[in-house]
Amino acid sequence: MDFNYTEEQEKLRQEVHEFFSSNLPSDYRPRGVGGTGTTMEQFKFWMDLQRKAGAKGYLTPGWSKASGGLGLSDMEQGVVAEETSYWGATWPGSQGIRVCGPPLHVFGTEEQKSTFLPGIAKGEVIWYQAFTEPDAGSDEANVSLRATEEDDHYILNGQKTFITAPGPADYLYTLARTQDVIPKHRGISLFLIDAHSPGISYGALATMGIFTVDIFFDNVKVPKTRLLGELNRGFYHAMVTFEFERSTTGAAAGARRGLEELIEFCREEKRNGQPLLKDPAVRDLLADRAIEMELSWLQGWFAAWHFSQRDKLGSPPPEAGGLHTKAVSADRAKQLINAMGLYGQLHRGSKYCKYEGRAAMGWMSSRSTHPAGTIEVNKIVLAGRGLGLPRIPAKFNKEIRAAVEGVEV
Repeated sequence: MDFNYTEEQEKLRQEVHEFFSSNLPSDYRPRGVGGTGTTMEQFKFWMDLQRKAGAKGYLTPGWSKASGGLGLSDMEQGVVAEETSYWGATWPGSQGIRVCGPPLHVFGTEEQKSTFLPGIAKGEVIWYQAFTEPDAGSDEANVSLRATEEDDHYILNGQKTFITAPGPADYLYTLARTQDVIPKHRGISLFLIDAHSPGISYGALATMGIFTVDIFFDNVKVPKTRLLGELNRGFYHAMVTFEFERSTTGAAAGARRGLEELIEFCREEKRNGQPLLKDPAVRDLLADRAIEMELSWLQGWFAAWHFSQRDKLGSPPPEAGGLHTKAVSADRAKQLINAMGLYGQLHRGSKYCKYEGRAAMGWMSSRSTHPAGTIEVNKIVLAGRGLGLPRIPAKFNKEIRAAVEGVEV
């Protein structure tokens, strides 16, 4: 691979760079964990910038111009993603952009595409990915939100929980059970639901991190025209959704910016009269960060290149970048806290907080490995779809479990 930008790609990178540098405050620093912030003022700022980026086509650069994108190649999309990540842009509409929009291109009807895609591309709407339920997290096939067919519509009853809520929702990208069958995953369908439909109510969940909500469905009427893809094939469509959600192309640029700012902090912060940067343990930590960043960068660009060559090479395997990030993030966060000492435990807003509380927030967020699938789920996907390894039949699972627990089957 040639890791140098072409002249056209460098020009594109400069254009995106200038967009962010001219629209963000001069003292802006990426928030990292916490995303678009916690106040309505912060939310409005990011929504306004999201609309400006949408007008430029930067939110969906790979989409066709008719859908609001720029029609860029896979590698050019990587350039935009990398620069966006470097600036730490966390779009309120990211679930629609990254998670809901791509499957709409694949499975949506022409009417659905013309209705929903332009609003996503322009940055005007917010989608929630409403998949998780009290008894259906990683086990997505256990969905129990019921969709009952009646005439030209479905009636939905049930609950979703721990749904990430970056702002007031316009639409819900929702999994619901449409048939009771064995195996369970064959009776699930995907729906595109107006978030303000009669019968939908929301309840805030008290968490220490990203704002999440419960969503309750009480006889919610959804037209059949809002069924995405095939009836009872929603589980398979959702698997495609997860592949888009797990994409890490461009993520290393955000890590690079974080490393640059961490090095600057260690250069200015002193301990025992010496800059932290002179501490051998801190230098080891920074070296490890640089190596991990380089690995993440290579993985992201390899995935983009493979996708661009899919006609010759076939569909790319599931990305390992997200799995690698989750696997190392806990140790990396712990190392940073140790390097900063007691200051590393203080959160943003504390009187004596340093480095904007990123060490403490990074450590806490590193314990949350479930978004886009737990580490274990990602390993299963990578083993089966990436390496072609066989799955263990259910009866063998039972025998293995019995052997471990020391009981007879």
